[in-house]
Amino acid sequence: MRNRVCLLALAAATASVGACQKAANAPTGPAATMITEAEAGKIDDAAEAAWATMDAAKIKAVYGANIVGFDGSTPGLAHDRAAWDKLQDAFAASKIDKIVQKDRVIQVLDADTFVVSGVFDVTSSASPQNAVTLRCTDVFQKADDGSWPVANEHCSNTPKA
Repeated sequence: MRNRVCLLALAAATASVGACQKAANAPTGPAATMITEAEAGKIDDAAEAAWATMDAAKIKAVYGANIVGFDGSTPGLAHDRAAWDKLQDAFAASKIDKIVQKDRVIQVLDADTFVVSGVFDVTSSASPQNAVTLRCTDVFQKADDGSWPVANEHCSNTPKA
């Protein structure tokens, strides 16, 4: 009788392990499709076009709800959407005439994330103090609705030579 109970316990344990192994190996859904560098470039081009409009609403629409970033106009880290929006309002009002991208590198990290690093010449005939060369890094993260907002941004003026 004791051997029979042990055999039943062993059989139950073996079945449990087998079931767990099948569950672990079961597909978890369709594999995420990786974004291509060309697709990421088009998304970044659209963001840059929004920035170039100098329209605060279009600029703000580039960013995700939980944006975190360093804006080139302030030393602190912005991690509150309302504070970030104020920085974008100031950018839109800064009387910039032209933003020219001098260099860009796109890094696709996974199916939901890519990074764009670039250098930009910014000119302003109305406010010469706003004419600078910026270096910026933006992390784009795919949202549940399929859009690609910027989740993290770091822009800073280039050091004086």
